[in-house]
Amino acid sequence: MSAEIVNRQTKVDVAPVLEGKVKEAVEIALKLTMGHDDFEVDVSFVDDSEIAQLNAAYRGVEGPTDVLSFPMDDPDELAAYEGDCAELVECPDLPNIIPPDDFDTWDDTDAPESHLLGDIVISLPRAVEQARDYGHSLEREVCYLTAHGVLHLLGHDHETEADALRMREIEESVMGRIGLSR
Repeated sequence: MSAEIVNRQTKVDVAPVLEGKVKEAVEIALKLTMGHDDFEVDVSFVDDSEIAQLNAAYRGVEGPTDVLSFPMDDPDELAAYEGDCAELVECPDLPNIIPPDDFDTWDDTDAPESHLLGDIVISLPRAVEQARDYGHSLEREVCYLTAHGVLHLLGHDHETEADALRMREIEESVMGRIGLSR
């Protein structure tokens, strides 16, 4: 697995420990949902102006948001893991992703290590504001947004209460595993 991090903003300092935790959040989110982390995920830190432009261009929504995800693949083409996920409160039921009979059915022509899953864009000024509002650290907020973004790359959404709950369970499991639980 590799998570490439690009800092395209200057308003918030990005410490190496934050970058390390973000990479860990990507790895754990992938392992929990896919059973492996053989994907590349690119994470970009931007300011509110840049994320507002992306939000308008790609979602038709004016104004900044906290996180956007841009998947490279149709989630229907991904294969989910049928392994043991007993540590989750409930094994996540991945929408639009069909578990293979044999995990070795990965059929991408590229080596799995080089398969780009997609891009996650996070507004760091927005993350600072939300961390303050929720009363937790910037690390926790950015890692939570990262896990949320990874789940969107894999086809999860939060359009219904059940889907939102499923995402929240996985996100909180990721946070606990990297030592940033509430």
